[in-house]
Amino acid sequence: MAETKMASQQPATDAVKLGDGTVMQIARLPEVDDGTWSDMKSYLENNPEIAKGLQNFTKNPQAMRGWLQTQAIAEHYQSQLESGDNSLSQKVHELETDNEIKHVFDEIKTNGLQAAMKYWDDEELMKKISQKMGGVPNQLAPTLQKIDDTPLSIHEAAKQGDLKAVLEYLKKKQPVDAHDIRGITPLGYAIGANKVAVVRSLLEANANPSVVDTGGNTGLHYAAGYGRRELAEYLIHIKANVNKANAQGQTPITVASLNKHQVTIDLLAQNGAR
Repeated sequence: MAETKMASQQPATDAVKLGDGTVMQIARLPEVDDGTWSDMKSYLENNPEIAKGLQNFTKNPQAMRGWLQTQAIAEHYQSQLESGDNSLSQKVHELETDNEIKHVFDEIKTNGLQAAMKYWDDEELMKKISQKMGGVPNQLAPTLQKIDDTPLSIHEAAKQGDLKAVLEYLKKKQPVDAHDIRGITPLGYAIGANKVAVVRSLLEANANPSVVDTGGNTGLHYAAGYGRRELAEYLIHIKANVNKANAQGQTPITVASLNKHQVTIDLLAQNGAR
């Protein structure tokens, strides 16, 4: 198969008119050809609940990564089958008659895309099929590694310290304070991972240091709790509230104390923290 193309951006969206009359923007998944996407849209239009679940697909990079890897493996096997690989054909035939797997193939043959969507994110099933096929082909290692290494959201880019990717996301007007599936903003991840350049870039893009997760923690809570003295100093310099409490009533110095980070405890105390 051709190498999977990955870009530092979120997938484009497409309007889908659901059977209940609502219109939703669904992320167009990377590497899906026009014919498959047309079939998928048709299916989603008649299955509003599944469509609503997929609407937030791009908020979960791990789910997207798993889908991309499964897609890459499937395309590889399809290419090998089309080239006349008799050994692979035999393995596929064995899978189709395997008592543990047979029902999956039967359902896909009967219900097509609907069945495929049901099984594509079943990690245990995919692992079982992979084992029966002899493991992941060595030829796919570079592609799968690239999928692993590529940040699929501004949150992942921030956590990895990939400044170039973060700037690309910002250039494409990605919401700088968006919460991911864990309820954390890009700034929260960057501070926790001690990615100083990314933190400064996010703040310059007007990221909010006063709330970096759904637990009411500030950027200073993260810097204090992770023992990031340089970032704590910077946040204090830009007037972060050293005594703001999170949803549990904890101030930054409380969090630093719980994690035994004396370096940030001392810094906060010197700046009026209680």
